[in-house]
Amino acid sequence: MKNWISSAMNKYRQLKIKNKLILTILLIMIASLSFLLIGFQYAFHVYDQLYYQKTTEVLHMSTNQLEKELKNIEEISYSLMTDNKIQKNLVEVKENPNPYQRYQLENELWDLLTEYVGSSKYIHSIHLFDVNGDEYRAGGYTSPIISEQKNEWIAIGERSNGANQWITETDSNKIFAIRKIRRHQNLSLETLGTLLIQVNLDKIVEDSASTNNKMTSNMMISSGNNPFFYNGLFHEIEKIPYLPNTKVGYQIQTLDGEKYFITHTTSSYVDWVYWNIVSFDAIISKVKTTKYVMIAIFLLLNLVVLLMAILFSSKLTKPIEQLVFAMKNVQKGDLSINNTLQPVESKDEVGILTDHFILMIDRINTLIKENYEKQLLIKDTEFKALQAQINPHFLYNTLESINWQAKMNQQTEISSMVESLGYLLRNAISVKNDVVLLEEELFIVSHYIRIQKYRYGDRLIFREIISPETKKCYIPKLMIQPLVENAIHYALEMMIEPCEIKVSGYLQESNLHITVEDDGPGMEEELLAKVRKQEVKTRGTGIGLYNIDSRIKLLYGEEFGLTIKSKSGMGTQVHLIIPNKWR
Repeated sequence: MKNWISSAMNKYRQLKIKNKLILTILLIMIASLSFLLIGFQYAFHVYDQLYYQKTTEVLHMSTNQLEKELKNIEEISYSLMTDNKIQKNLVEVKENPNPYQRYQLENELWDLLTEYVGSSKYIHSIHLFDVNGDEYRAGGYTSPIISEQKNEWIAIGERSNGANQWITETDSNKIFAIRKIRRHQNLSLETLGTLLIQVNLDKIVEDSASTNNKMTSNMMISSGNNPFFYNGLFHEIEKIPYLPNTKVGYQIQTLDGEKYFITHTTSSYVDWVYWNIVSFDAIISKVKTTKYVMIAIFLLLNLVVLLMAILFSSKLTKPIEQLVFAMKNVQKGDLSINNTLQPVESKDEVGILTDHFILMIDRINTLIKENYEKQLLIKDTEFKALQAQINPHFLYNTLESINWQAKMNQQTEISSMVESLGYLLRNAISVKNDVVLLEEELFIVSHYIRIQKYRYGDRLIFREIISPETKKCYIPKLMIQPLVENAIHYALEMMIEPCEIKVSGYLQESNLHITVEDDGPGMEEELLAKVRKQEVKTRGTGIGLYNIDSRIKLLYGEEFGLTIKSKSGMGTQVHLIIPNKWR
């Protein structure tokens, strides 16, 4: 375990800062989700307990309402039993056997019973049996009761001694209120008949369920162990789920392979037990739906937070990654960080580090440039010292002697070549001026071309396209002649056909533009790229393109210098740009 933790920590240390931030936030989110799930589980457990308690309370309220209606019907039965008109008619029926009078008395009793049926919407029918066993009825139950059942109910009424008795029928959803009618005049307590009221229990339960938000719509009522009323889910179960050991309580039972939440309460009014059943899946489905919705919302919020964390970490670590990339380039020797590293807007630790790194590289570049200028100065000093060691008069006199000797022998070509060579030599070793007129530089080029003409003949075609005004501009000495020399080496010498070398120049705004181009074989893209990167060495001991470009940049700045264009089979073009401030 310890090794595993150590290995995980080592891997964590090797991660990038961005990945560390994302991983840390992800771990925090996972921990938060775990605590949330635990909290949800506890909250839903408390919710279940409250739901169970609420269901039990609602069942108790429903039974109270139901028993209130039963007590009301009991009071109606008492009122009916003690009704003076009913008592008088029952006495007359008992004492007067005349058929016609009995018929009148029966009609009066029917009218009286009809009035009592309408006194409560839960009374289904009222049945009255006189001492002779004759039945008087009113209400929804119109067919006469069979004699066996009638005798049984009369016997129950006899045993009640005038008190109300609630009689149930197993599996019939019917209940009856029965009581014995006694004559109360003069407190004789003479038996006059038996009263039976059939109660519409379905209607009472339905109204009770509607009043209590239908939480008791699945109800069963049992007397002892015998259910006599059930509706809703109890139609499918049709049995007592369990024997209650408390007056009020609840249990989760599996019946016929399904789970149910069952509550019960015991009546204090009659010897009944009220049951309510709810499908456990129905309860859980609501809880599950709520749980899944809350988890989905939490996950969505966490996803948004994660995306924001990724964007934040990317924005935070991007300057660091750019700084690391710039450092690697500097390590490889590339000090041009201006294109890869920009100053950071924020002034935090990363911004300060980036700014200091940029300042450090700028300082290094400055030192390198100063050192390069010093080296050029040293070389220039050495070159001038070498020039000082050579006796120019000796060289000039020697060339002049050769020139006169050639003229005496009528060797005009040799004489012309010697004159041009002497002119080139005087300008090459002269230290008077580092900057000359463009026309002077072009005169040097013309002498150089004259010498090369003797060598290459008609193969060398030279053209000069420069206006007189442009020729009055000043340029650094020996700028154009090395470019023409390069054109001869890399164009003319590489082909058999004639080669045209053209020098052109013009003024644009405050800058002088000079172009040296040829129609030679040109260069492949790969070779051109190497030339631009100074990876191709100069042939012989001449002045290379890199030196010319460096001299211009040192004199005038980085925005000036030399550019080269070339295409295979199309020739090469070298373009110089210098400021026209020496005119």
